[in-house]
Amino acid sequence: MLTDIQLLRLKNTVSHILRVPGNYTGGVLEMAVVADYHLPVDVLREECGQIADMLKKQNEIFRNVRLNLIRWAADEQIQKEVIPMSCLVTGRAFTRETDREAADEETAGVALSKQEGKRLDELFRQLKLFYARAKVILLLTDGSYRIENKAAVREYLQPFLARKLLILQNGEQIAGISLFMELAVQEKDQTEESEDGEKNSGGCL
Repeated sequence: MLTDIQLLRLKNTVSHILRVPGNYTGGVLEMAVVADYHLPVDVLREECGQIADMLKKQNEIFRNVRLNLIRWAADEQIQKEVIPMSCLVTGRAFTRETDREAADEETAGVALSKQEGKRLDELFRQLKLFYARAKVILLLTDGSYRIENKAAVREYLQPFLARKLLILQNGEQIAGISLFMELAVQEKDQTEESEDGEKNSGGCL
């Protein structure tokens, strides 16, 4: 369950995302919610309900919204559908038989990709490909993913995803732009370490 303070921070962050120049300019709002099925379905149901209820109370634009729900269970199992916001508020979005099956498969770890961890690379690739029109993208996760190619993830975050993405991970908020900058620093450090290693190995025989 999200605390009142976490919901207030989320409210303020979403408002900031919408105010990014060139992002939301009026009309029907399109947004996306990514549910990481490594989280228990009961947790997804409760926290998504809290978020949807808060957003609807925050601003009238969230009462008439095109909402994309993305169920992220594995690299090869990313299911997408458009649902009413009310389905998140009431929890009906997570009462299907397929939700229980996805959760059971994730817990069992029957697929190799699940044993190794889902790739953020593949999720971001699909977000960039299919959700360019979304003005806000929320990812609920426990962090049980891996990044295979940092350069590719940074590429997927540009030009729009980094400005619209907010990751809700273990009670913390990670903005897309913050992730982009963190990966850039890590790549720079790795490059410098590699160059230093090459210099140190170039001594006299």
